[in-house]
Amino acid sequence: MSNKADRDRRRKARMARKREAERRKDRFVTRAAVLGFVLIVGAALVFVGLQSGHRTLAVPTAASATPAPPPPPSSAVPSQIAANIAEQNQVIETSVGAKLAKLKGVPVVVNQWASWCPNCKAEFPYFQRESQRYDRQVAFLGLDAQDQRSGAEGFLKRFPVNYPSVFDQSAQQAASLGGGQGWPTTFFIDRTGSETFVHAGAYASEAQLDHDLRRYALGA
Repeated sequence: MSNKADRDRRRKARMARKREAERRKDRFVTRAAVLGFVLIVGAALVFVGLQSGHRTLAVPTAASATPAPPPPPSSAVPSQIAANIAEQNQVIETSVGAKLAKLKGVPVVVNQWASWCPNCKAEFPYFQRESQRYDRQVAFLGLDAQDQRSGAEGFLKRFPVNYPSVFDQSAQQAASLGGGQGWPTTFFIDRTGSETFVHAGAYASEAQLDHDLRRYALGA
């Protein structure tokens, strides 16, 4: 009788241990499921936060890894040229030497002309356009020699330019540059104030004037 009772107790003990093991397994599975759910919800909240702009993640790309190109050089007009342009299309009373001293530091092109000169009239449109083209690099200056002021002012109304002209009624200013012998004459002066080239007579074409500007004013 005692043997049967022992067997029953052992069987019940085994069944109790089995049920306890199953309960532990169920608790573990439940906890794992809850933890997984929490992780999923947390990841979803982080994703939504990122999408809504609460946080920005910087992800390097091939484009962002490439340095930006340097800014272009400044295109500001030199102060000497700006001051010269401020007197545009005026007949001014000053010496050509004083005017050139103010323009020192930039290349200068001086065009000797007169309102009575047909060759000056023929080439003047070239200077109108070229002075606009190089208005950030070269200072232009007219030299109205052996002329009447009224004639010069009337001429500039017909052919306006973006630079002034020194009034030189006696042509002494032109002679100081080595001119005054023929009309028109063009003088090229470098940044240091030294005369580099003299073109006697009218330019036959704008291309020829442009060539001399590049060579004797810009050194190209």
